[in-house]
Formats: sequence, structure tokens, C-alpha cells
Amino acid sequence: MEPFSAASSPAASPIVGGQDHVVPKARSVPVRREGFVQARVEGTASEMGLQHGEQLRAEIQELLEAVYHHVLFGQPGIVGWGVRRSIRTVTRLMTPFIPSRFRQEMAAVAHAANVPYADILMLNCFDDVLANLRLLGTLFGRIGCSTFALLPERTHPSELICGRNLDYFVESAAGDDPWAATNYMKEHLAVIDFRPQGRTGFTTVGWPGFVGTVTAMSQCQLVVGSMTVATNRNWAVATPACFLYRRVMEEASTLDSAIDILQRGRRSQGNNVLIGSGSEGAAAVVEYTPWRLAVRRPTEGWIAATNHFVHPRMSRYHGPYAHQSSAERFDRLADLCGCELDERLDASGAQQFLADVTRRTPDSTEYCSVSNPCTVYGTVFAPARGKLWVRPTDVPGRAFEELES
Repeated sequence: MEPFSAASSPAASPIVGGQDHVVPKARSVPVRREGFVQARVEGTASEMGLQHGEQLRAEIQELLEAVYHHVLFGQPGIVGWGVRRSIRTVTRLMTPFIPSRFRQEMAAVAHAANVPYADILMLNCFDDVLANLRLLGTLFGRIGCSTFALLPERTHPSELICGRNLDYFVESAAGDDPWAATNYMKEHLAVIDFRPQGRTGFTTVGWPGFVGTVTAMSQCQLVVGSMTVATNRNWAVATPACFLYRRVMEEASTLDSAIDILQRGRRSQGNNVLIGSGSEGAAAVVEYTPWRLAVRRPTEGWIAATNHFVHPRMSRYHGPYAHQSSAERFDRLADLCGCELDERLDASGAQQFLADVTRRTPDSTEYCSVSNPCTVYGTVFAPARGKLWVRPTDVPGRAFEELES
């Protein structure tokens, strides 16, 4: 197997459910913003995939070149062979449990971007694959995210405000700068507005070629922000989490209906996911493993989550890993969200929470702060107004940029 090259890449498999298509002219042109690209796609699954692949073709090809370099061919010899074989095998196990409309959309992305369908599939399953490959997940992905919600009683104007930092670390190829792969993630973000035919539209923060989501807001005023939790056991014969969250975006209209999708879904790994509903002024954190699920509700007008379980029924299902960073980030968010309970906060205040670099204890490392070297981006949502603010961390001091969903 040779490293990826767009010039020599075979076309994707025929688009699911039909014959090869002529790629239509994209209905919009991507906008280059400060630290990320923004695109809009609309229509059927195939139409959205074709527009996605055409608008972001160069970005998708470059991202896959980086994945091949750092991940699939990043380690030499038998180790590298084992990485490639394991990732492809676990991806194939998950594929039948991805809803067909998402597989059709990924096939269309691959077709228009002139890359293999298997590679787009791998990109979208990446986090769940690493979680299920336990040792490989430890080698490549060191994950630490932070999220919170402030209820209307705690904000000015009186509205739900949600915030999340996505933190990630990907091991670079042998011999490269250890931060090269992670820095690539920071430098190549994409915000995509999805307008699926017959379903609820939404805006997601992620990367070119990603059809699923881990950070998003829907036109039904729902927000999701997910965080991986290292658990004792995972289950590869299941739906990758990002597609469950996309279903929440497209199908749910209330907080309870969103939770129901996760309860009924076939789950692959441990996650904490913040769900906020602007129309209801409500939020919850769903803590789950493939076999268990519990819901936490806000207290004193706020709720927060990081990368460990807090619910009494879930806390014993952590994996045997250190949780200092997660616990300290959680406690710091509690300090921030709970301080000055008589003071109402706004979106600007929430942005300051996500940029906070305070360490709570003398023995804390820099990874114990809410904003830390692994933070890839921060996002604040005001779903009742359809507004979000995005801050990539590709350069120091980057400001949040306001967008409308």
C-alpha cells in the first residue's frame, strides 16, 4: 500500500444508490475566514456530498495526505503495518451501523473530491476507531475537552449560552516535530452549514470531509458538544458517535428527543455530551458507555463536563487512567460558572471562560487549564439567536469570530 497521493488516487466507489454522477456546480463558494474556511451545502445526501467535495476538494486531499503521513504511514515497520490494518479493520466493522444516507453522502464527498471512499469513511470514524483500538488510541489520541452551559437565569440577555473547547493531540510521524500533526488540525478547520432536504439544518465545526459532527447547532436551537471518556470497554460493532450527534441535529427538536436518540442508539465508546436547547432554555449532560447511560441536569443555573464521568451511576466505569487534567478542568469550570451567582454573564464572558489558562493547584500542568496546548478550537453558542462564535488556536491571541447559523 502506497502513501496517499491525490494525483494517483482512484475515484471513489460509485455513489451509493445510483450510477456515477456528473458533479454539479456548487451552489455556494466557500468563505475564507480568520483561521478557518466556511462552506454551505444543501439538498439530498448525494447533492450535499457532491457540493462538499467540490467546494473543499483541495482541503480534503491535503487533509488525507496529512493523515497518511502522520497516522497510516507515520510509524515504521511492523508497527506501522499493524496501525494501518487495525484502523481499516475497525472502520469496516462500524460501517454497517452508519445510516445509509450518511454513507451515501460520504461516497458523494469522495467522488467529488477525487479521493477513495474508504478514506472519507476512515476520517469520519477516526475518533471511535482510536477509542476501540485502546493501545493505538493511547498512542495517537490524547483527548481532553471542556464544555459548559449557562441557563437563562444566569445570563444577560436571558438566554441559554453554551461553550466548548475541543482538545486533541495526534502523534506526529516518526522523526517529525511532535506537534506537527496536532498543529495541522488547528490550522485546517472547516465550519459547514448543512441544509439537508426534508430535515433540520445545522452548522458544524470540524474539518474538510467530515460528515458527522461533535460540535454543532441546529435550526431547532439545539447544541451538541461531545467529549471522549476513556472507559473500561468499548464496542466496535456500533455507530460512530459523530453520526449519532448528526442525527440529533437533523431529527431532534427538544432536549428530551435528543436524549432519546442517544439512548436508543447503538453506541461505540464512552462519551460525555452536552446538549442544550435554546427554545426551552434548558441543557443536560449525557454520560454514556456502549451499555450504560445517565443524564445530569444543571444546578444553580449551570452545568459543565470534561473527560470523566460525574454521575454517581457512571463514575465507576472509567478506564484505569489518570484523570488529573479532566478533574482540574472540571473544577475550574465550576469556579467560573458558579462564581458571583448574582452576576449575569453574556457570550463575551463565556468566551473568556474558554480562554482561561488558570491552574488551580501548584502541581497542575499546563494541560490542566481550560485552554491548554492541546486546545484545537473553542466555540460559544447562543442558540435562541442562531449565533455562534468560533476561535481557532492556530495562532496565539486569535479572537472569536461571530457567525450565524
